[in-house]
Amino acid sequence: MESVGEVQPNLNEPKADEFDKADIGKEVTDLDDEYLTEEEKLHPWRQTRAFYWSVVVASVAVLFYGIDITAISGAQVGYIPHFHIEGRTYLQGVLVSCIYFGCFVGVFIALYTNTYFGRRFTICLAAIFSTGACIWEAVSPSWQVFIPGRIILGFSYGMIGETAPVYLAEMSPASIRGAIVSLYQQVITIGIFLAYLCNLIFVWVNYKNVGWRIMIGFPMVPSVIEIFLIWTVPESPRWLIKKGKYEEAKRNLRKLRLNAETAERDFYRIKKGVEEDEILQKGKNLLLEVVRVPYIRRAVLVGCMEMLFQQMSGMNVFMNYIDEVFVENIHMGARTSVAISLFPGFVNMVATVIVYFTIDRYGRRTLQLVTFPVMFLMLLMVLFSFYGDKKVNLAFFIIGVIFFIIAYSPGAGPVPWTFCAEVFPTYVRAAGTTITTFAVNAFDFALAFSWPSMKRAWGPQGGFGFYAGFNFLGIVMQFLFLPETKGFTLEQMRVVFEEGLFTIAAYHCRAGWRTLRKLLGLPIPDTPLISPYDKAFAIDRARREEEMLHAGEATK
Repeated sequence: MESVGEVQPNLNEPKADEFDKADIGKEVTDLDDEYLTEEEKLHPWRQTRAFYWSVVVASVAVLFYGIDITAISGAQVGYIPHFHIEGRTYLQGVLVSCIYFGCFVGVFIALYTNTYFGRRFTICLAAIFSTGACIWEAVSPSWQVFIPGRIILGFSYGMIGETAPVYLAEMSPASIRGAIVSLYQQVITIGIFLAYLCNLIFVWVNYKNVGWRIMIGFPMVPSVIEIFLIWTVPESPRWLIKKGKYEEAKRNLRKLRLNAETAERDFYRIKKGVEEDEILQKGKNLLLEVVRVPYIRRAVLVGCMEMLFQQMSGMNVFMNYIDEVFVENIHMGARTSVAISLFPGFVNMVATVIVYFTIDRYGRRTLQLVTFPVMFLMLLMVLFSFYGDKKVNLAFFIIGVIFFIIAYSPGAGPVPWTFCAEVFPTYVRAAGTTITTFAVNAFDFALAFSWPSMKRAWGPQGGFGFYAGFNFLGIVMQFLFLPETKGFTLEQMRVVFEEGLFTIAAYHCRAGWRTLRKLLGLPIPDTPLISPYDKAFAIDRARREEEMLHAGEATK
């Protein structure tokens, strides 16, 4: 099948012989900044049609994930009475959360297929799993049959979560990589809204017998489309270079970059990065490497921390159980609850757009530190909405949920996926993202499984108070330990965690104290504070270490 670059040729693409004439391979290193022409610096979003088509197709793979998050919420009003499990909160939690057992398996399937068969094959296989599992769930006659379908669907969850953000990161120029990888979260929110819309339509179609089956089967639509579309886009150039397919990697870079020299420099920068990776990988177990090597271990710990606070923010309580909360605690009818839940889904989709204008301009760390306090305050409002007059309760609940989602959408939603897709050194990126994807699924399982029992034991106010506490903890931990990664290329990321986490925390405390004194109009020392992950300093140190390594004078 022809790729989109062949169907829609890039007018700026150089001829092959022109591309190969420039002998710049010797002057490019893996630690170099990304090469950009003046036009590319002024217009970073001006990219080729093939690049944007690749982004669209990769995003379709994520769509079913967002659809299912919310489809299960609407479907509960139908399958709970259909399966006769109204009072069995434990079993209700199992039916929602068992998908994450499949995720654990899917992560390791993706680790194997991404290594040997590439990103496109992995995404296609995930789409096949998704299609079959959605059909299985939709025709299930009992909860015992329903559960295996959910677990198989989890294979696809894990594979997409492991592959799609990495594929987007590897295709993207560093100048817009944060925004492009954040599209992963944007497409999830689009899927959530589409599922709310589907729920709203089919809750009127005999929802206790037929409607819920259509809701739960709806995610197969983008999956079927993705099975065919994924073969119209280029394979990741970085994966091709790792496999020694240099000519194909060059062809793909020509399709993905506007400028010939940019494409060539990217090729040599990636190639030299891969060569460095091969030296570092030789004779090593990469899963053990992420524990053994201090700077990689730090990246894994902070990546898992980001995934923890993403899930324990409480967002997926709203996504998985908002209809049930409306019915049981706000005392709405099933159809009314499904109708009202459409509005939070719409807000989530629209608010995520904010990330495109902020993540590469202000940075990942800034977004988290601005949005988490808002989320904390809004969950407190939701907590107190369960006391007092019913109409006031509903107003405070809706306001709290809406503004919580507005804060979550450009922050805790996309930032952890962007951070984990980019922060690991390239030679252990697959192992690193496997661990963080495994972690996010484990945290998601804990949340989805525990909520029905937590709500029954503590009431909804106790449950929302628990997640408000986690948001406050997230503010503190991210202030201390989360570094800024904007502006680094993927090959440069290994220098971010060269210093210890407590050194990073101490710097953040000193910088925060100076900022506070400045805001209060108090004097601050003239001595400049140097960040432990200052780009110029860290890269200069890494270059010296590389020279020593190649000279045989020292080993990393």
